[in-house]
Amino acid sequence: MVSRSLRVAVLGGDGRKLPKQIVGRRIRHYPSSRFGGNGAHRRLCASIRSGAVDLVVIIARWNGHSEVGVVRAACRRAGVKVRIIRS
Repeated sequence: MVSRSLRVAVLGGDGRKLPKQIVGRRIRHYPSSRFGGNGAHRRLCASIRSGAVDLVVIIARWNGHSEVGVVRAACRRAGVKVRIIRS
């Protein structure tokens, strides 16, 4: 039996407080539109559709309602778990 790491995507913020040793390996950061433009949530949705993500963590403070809604809908369709951090 092969064990693989959980592939986590974090949506929101600018990524400065994410542990650098795991970003890019097990955690992929998608900045909020304020820090990364409007394409980050689209790239995240593409990753979700392709099966490259097991869990999405949304930092609600740094994302608009429409972005969060689109990402949550993509997760629902793909069967990907979502966790929302409110503060």
